[in-house]
Amino acid sequence: MNRRWKGDDTGAALPLVLVLVTVIAVVLGALLSFADTSVRATVNLRDQAASAYTADGALQAGINAIRTSTFTGAAGEHCFGASDTLTLPGFGSGGSAAVSCTADPAKVLIQCPSLSVCNRPGSAILTLGTGGEDGLNIQQPTGSSFRVHGVVYSNSNINVVNGSLDTNTAVYARGACAGTIHSTPAASCGSSGSSLGADPGYAPALTSVPPRRALPACTKAGSLVTFQPGYYDDAAGLSAMMSSSSKCKDSTWWFTPGAYYFDFHNSAAVRPPSLPGGDDVWTVDNGYLVAGTPVDDSGRIIAKPPVPAKIPAACDNPIDDAKAAGVQFVFGGDSRLAVKAGQAEICGTYSADRPPVALYGLTSGAESPVTATLGPASATGDFTGGTAASLSKVDGSGASWVSPGKSGGSATLTATGFSPAAAPPAGTILTSAKVRVVHSNDQGASKDARTAQFTPAGGSPIPLTLSTPNDGSAATDVTDVTSQLAQAVYDGTFTGGQLGYTVNVKHDGTELVDALQLELAYTPPALRAENGCTQLLYTSSAACALVTAVNNSGNRFYVQGTTYAPKAVLDVTLNNATEPIFRFGVVARSLWVKETGSVTFTGAVIEVPDDSPGFVFGVYLSAYVCPGASTCAPGGTPVARARVAYVDGDPANPVPGARQVSVLSWSGNR
Repeated sequence: MNRRWKGDDTGAALPLVLVLVTVIAVVLGALLSFADTSVRATVNLRDQAASAYTADGALQAGINAIRTSTFTGAAGEHCFGASDTLTLPGFGSGGSAAVSCTADPAKVLIQCPSLSVCNRPGSAILTLGTGGEDGLNIQQPTGSSFRVHGVVYSNSNINVVNGSLDTNTAVYARGACAGTIHSTPAASCGSSGSSLGADPGYAPALTSVPPRRALPACTKAGSLVTFQPGYYDDAAGLSAMMSSSSKCKDSTWWFTPGAYYFDFHNSAAVRPPSLPGGDDVWTVDNGYLVAGTPVDDSGRIIAKPPVPAKIPAACDNPIDDAKAAGVQFVFGGDSRLAVKAGQAEICGTYSADRPPVALYGLTSGAESPVTATLGPASATGDFTGGTAASLSKVDGSGASWVSPGKSGGSATLTATGFSPAAAPPAGTILTSAKVRVVHSNDQGASKDARTAQFTPAGGSPIPLTLSTPNDGSAATDVTDVTSQLAQAVYDGTFTGGQLGYTVNVKHDGTELVDALQLELAYTPPALRAENGCTQLLYTSSAACALVTAVNNSGNRFYVQGTTYAPKAVLDVTLNNATEPIFRFGVVARSLWVKETGSVTFTGAVIEVPDDSPGFVFGVYLSAYVCPGASTCAPGGTPVARARVAYVDGDPANPVPGARQVSVLSWSGNR
């Protein structure tokens, strides 16, 4: 039997060995685990770096693809030709990539190398009147704020009747300021003036009067009524069409892109039968007026506007699209536009070197009345010796006929011609038309009988009044035919006519037709400066504004472009505004604005874009990487993103490869 003694330490080292082995094993395991993790991390970092480099390269490829294209971010365009995705197979190390593109809605279309060469006005509001009336008059509920984005400049005074005028920049007035004005810096009133206060002198889109247009057919309520560019002179007809009692009420009135000239003559003392009387105010009291290229809710161009149109944002806005083709409404004489219960949106045309003027009040031009004495081009019949030249003037040597004997006889003379050298264009107002017949008989007697008639080309005969002198003297008979010729002249269809002369005498003698003349006085359409009541100071009850928008239910009025009327007053009441009323600034003689208590829009009512170097359009690019795959499509989280801006010298006509590129931001998930 083996016994252990108390002092025996046999086997005591074993636990120590086990502890040591365990510690070593743990340490070795930790070291091996750390080494494995390090290797794995190194591999992952290497993969991430490769992915990041691939994504960066893909973004650069996308940026360059747009730089060398003609993409402008316009509605309906795609960044990369037919698609908004650029696929890059075999791109990077053993994989592929893709870049998706989204147009940046925050476009800046301002090109301003200098104040004189700029496609937006220098001020949001510029009034040019120099005294006798308020330059800027603002009326609104107490506590309200009339907001403007841009400089406010009055060459006379500023009168804020209630509330406050708030702008993000400067306010200037050469006269006094009344009321509360918030600006940075503080408003400068009673200033001596600066270049900002000068009339920019924008030229109209028209250099001559375009062809007169008849009003389109209006037969069915809730229809699309289409207008073509041209000259319109009938305010009463336009107002009747756009009233609640019209046959085509609740319609969309579409004015297709181009230049329109409105010079109404309803108040003229002399008018053709088809032009109704009245004032020269075109009133939109019903329906939806859309002027310019129509767009849908997403801003994409469509073939025609819907009925009803959704106003605002019914037409392509030149502030957002460098390819926007809009209208210019040019007003002459005392012609005016009033928007009552109807809705109207007028979009201008984008230009790289001038503002998109949508409303224009003419500052120069006048009518040039024409008078003409017209004679025949030829004459036939029983009379002899008469030539076109001799019959065209009173000289005693016209066409003659000798009675065959004492019993007398009958003779006829037919003269044709009487044509103006230049046919009066459609829209011409005939103020006077008279046919003059000078005749005699050297043996005149009271029993002689003479008749004559003038037949305009394509018209009905007009009897002429002839006298019967019995003393052998010459008779001059003048018949007024103004009312019979006015419509043909107005329609532009008058080309002359034919005059028939018949004589029947009971004795011998010589009948002489000395002269046959048509005397015309008419006024062709002309580009003429605003006049009449539009030029009276806006303190007179007889004064009138070029544009008036009133506080009627349903009323909406928007100008997507510049309003330029340096000799006229604008008087608008804001009731249902949902965005700025005058985009791209207002230049007028005087501006009166009234805000009612129902206005809920809190943005700037009148604005111009800020000064900036300005990019034409921008895009958001997202890069996706697909390692080990032959193709790649956008999906999941992009590896890298970029916001990129492009600047074209002429945004409407981009040159591939010539545009400037500016990377606004660049980020990656690394």
